[in-house]
Amino acid sequence: MERRIYFIVGDCLSSTVLAAIGTLAAYQLPTSWPMPIEMGVGMVVGMMATMVVMPLFLFLFGAMEIMVPAMLGSMMSSMVPSMMPLMRGDLPMLLELGAGCGFTAWLFTYLVDGVLHGERRHG
Repeated sequence: MERRIYFIVGDCLSSTVLAAIGTLAAYQLPTSWPMPIEMGVGMVVGMMATMVVMPLFLFLFGAMEIMVPAMLGSMMSSMVPSMMPLMRGDLPMLLELGAGCGFTAWLFTYLVDGVLHGERRHG
C-alpha cells in the first residue's frame, strides 16, 4: 500500500476525474432505452471513455494503482445517469455524483488493499 502523499492524492484525483468522465460519456446515451439495458451499455461506454483518457494519469502515478479504482469507479459512475432519469438535465449534479462514485471506489480499493496486506509481525 502506497504511503507517499504524492501517489495517494494522485490516485484519488485520477479516480474521481476518470469516473466523472465515465459519467459524462454515459450521459450521452439516449433516454428511451429500458433502464437495465442503458445501465449495461453505460458501463461499457463509461469504461471505454475512461480507457481513452487514462494514459494521461498512468505515466504519473502507475498503471495498476490507477486502473483498479478507476475502472471500478467508472463502472459505478456510468450507471448513475440511467438510474436517475429525473436528473438527466442536471449535468453538474451528475458529474458530482460520478466523482463521488470515483472517490468511493478509490477509498474502497485503498482500504481493501490495506486489509489484505495488513501489518505483519515477526516473532
